[in-house]
Amino acid sequence: VTNPPIDPFREKVVMSLQCPIGPEANILQPDPQQVHRLWLKQPVISIADLDVLKLTTHRNWSAHVIDLTFPAASGTAGFLKKLQDICEEAYNASKTKQIIVLSDRNVGSDRVPISSLLSLGAVHHHLIEMRARMKVALIVESAEAREVHHICVLLGYGADAICPYLALELASSLRDQGILDTSLTDEAIYQNYAQAMQTGINK
Repeated sequence: VTNPPIDPFREKVVMSLQCPIGPEANILQPDPQQVHRLWLKQPVISIADLDVLKLTTHRNWSAHVIDLTFPAASGTAGFLKKLQDICEEAYNASKTKQIIVLSDRNVGSDRVPISSLLSLGAVHHHLIEMRARMKVALIVESAEAREVHHICVLLGYGADAICPYLALELASSLRDQGILDTSLTDEAIYQNYAQAMQTGINK
């Protein structure tokens, strides 16, 4: 909180949501590697953007996707074990990968997703404890993130970027049904949604 409060409209010239993601170098030891990161214009990315990041070979980087779902039949014990497994998988991936994607895409009638916020927080702090957090980018692919508050909380818990795929797919479905303007492309839908999120985050 600032006093006087920041006005994101009048002061937008000095405000930015650009997100550098990827391995960070030691700021106390200047090195060209410090600028070898990916720069996103803002933290909300499209489904297509995420697909590109999953397959990236930028500077010989590679990505690892971690499934946040577990069998519904395994109950509470399965939930706790899966959360621990997610943390260990993230740490092991950080040894050879530069981007980690936490995804609940595999949710289904027999698979329950662990909260993306809980998973992200657990992974973020586990990597800090293992001194590996600065080696990777953490990207969240979640159906839970829909509103500005959801995005802000995920960013606060350590996400470098977020793909709210369900919100984007729902908007595309409404367009296909004629409820939204049928002339809207997937890219236009994403841009409108991302702009709304940016405005909310800045406020």
